Amino acid sequence: MSASNADDDLVGSDLSALRQSSACEISDALLKLGAANGGLLPDLKMYSPDLEAGPHKIVGRVFTVKMVLASDTTSPKPDAHFVDACPRGSVIVISAPRGLKSACWGGLMSTAASVKGVLGAVVDGGCRDLTEHRELGFPVFARNHSTLGQGTFTRPSELNIPITINPQTQHSDPPFQPVTIKPGDVVVCDVDGCVVVPQGRIKEVVEQAAKVREVDEKIRLDLLAGKGVAESFKKWRT
Repeated sequence: MSASNADDDLVGSDLSALRQSSACEISDALLKLGAANGGLLPDLKMYSPDLEAGPHKIVGRVFTVKMVLASDTTSPKPDAHFVDACPRGSVIVISAPRGLKSACWGGLMSTAASVKGVLGAVVDGGCRDLTEHRELGFPVFARNHSTLGQGTFTRPSELNIPITINPQTQHSDPPFQPVTIKPGDVVVCDVDGCVVVPQGRIKEVVEQAAKVREVDEKIRLDLLAGKGVAESFKKWRT
């Protein structure tokens, strides 16, 4: 077996393990491992299959898309449409210029992506056609939504490159650090939000998330038994 195939098998097995953890548990694990911001992709929420509701989850390797302004004539242009280029079983993660009121993911994109076997779309920008996404049951996480489509306002530029997502506003001290997403990283999204797990840390995050889940379950059982919060936290988290 080649090194590449061995890596694929390792990541595939760990992806299955990541599906057992919530986005919150994975954030907690990343914080314990020293990752800034717990891997959170800030200010994104679930728009489909439901609006911030339900047990829906996506876990998959990222396929990144960098959008630029439609007026930008100097940035590169991709050789293929980004949905056509996205491998089956991946999650499309899009970065878009800030401040736009338009969408860069719509119903036709969800139709094509769902048929192709793409697991979902995570958009640092806007989406539209909410009814179409929901009828398809296709997961879409985005910063906002709009009636305006992509073509007039933005265009795809580079595919499967590192992209950076910044928080919409800063109200924290220290400031929330930008999150860089690289090809091969894994994104986990559920009703609480989206978290990115760096490719080189998947195995240790899986192990740490399992520990987090075990401790929280012990605390939960103590609380159900009527024990105090401070007592239970001190017993299990120290």
